[in-house]
Amino acid sequence: MPFQPDYDVAEERRAYTLPGRADASTGGRVGALILHGFMGSPLSSRPLAEYLNERGIFAHCPLLPGHGHYPDKLKNATRQDWLAEAEEAHDFARRQVDELFTIAHSMGNVLAAHVALRFNDIRGTVMIAPVIDVPDNRLRYVKYARFFLPWYYPHKSKRESMQHLVRERVLDFDPTIDYDSPEFQAVLPEVSRVPLAGMHAMVSTIGYGRKLWPRLDVPVRIFAGEDDFAAPPDNARQIYDLLPGRDKQLKVFPNTGHEMMRPFESIHQTLWEAILAFIEEHTTVGLPQSG
Repeated sequence: MPFQPDYDVAEERRAYTLPGRADASTGGRVGALILHGFMGSPLSSRPLAEYLNERGIFAHCPLLPGHGHYPDKLKNATRQDWLAEAEEAHDFARRQVDELFTIAHSMGNVLAAHVALRFNDIRGTVMIAPVIDVPDNRLRYVKYARFFLPWYYPHKSKRESMQHLVRERVLDFDPTIDYDSPEFQAVLPEVSRVPLAGMHAMVSTIGYGRKLWPRLDVPVRIFAGEDDFAAPPDNARQIYDLLPGRDKQLKVFPNTGHEMMRPFESIHQTLWEAILAFIEEHTTVGLPQSG
């Protein structure tokens, strides 16, 4: 069964499915399984999915356990939960289409690699801002600290990159928030705190990915942003070097951050077109005419 949150999740952050269309000449259907990252939600990929769907591509994005609300909901989420949800989403999507691609963001790329290796039926994969290591070495110790420190308060960090990420995540959840107002700053510790158990699940998932990259022999396109604080582009470069296949390409966009697939990033249209071109190049059943 797909994950059913027992906490409030706004409609725009819930899992979505956009039905595709069959190619008139072959009768085949092409689909994209889209997987979001840590502390993300299906909201971030919905505009990209709609762009692809307008061109006949089926799109499905699940909501990962613990996601869709403030990060305190990650308290009981595990790597196994996320992998199981990705497998469930794969099985659902695969029943709808003849060919399936994966498109993943940040930590979601580990889940996409797991699915590709587990089922061996992914036609190609798109990696957006993939991660191979944690952005702060201190995160390696959360597997111990989680037993006596239940919460991490990232807003207290003196690192500029962490302050940037906190602001970005908060405004992603609610763009209408006046982040610098005294009223919001008073509640910021509660709404931005992250359970160390959830952070351990994230670190564990990223570590699992390092076992997968050298085995992922499918066509791959990797896209990274030069100004990405959460997944600096060296992550993408390292993953590219580890991939064993010959059909792989890496593009690093200058002046681009972590959320490059979203409309507020100026590069988004270029990225969307590159993803569509990759699918068009590698599908054997074809895409229907735009309609």
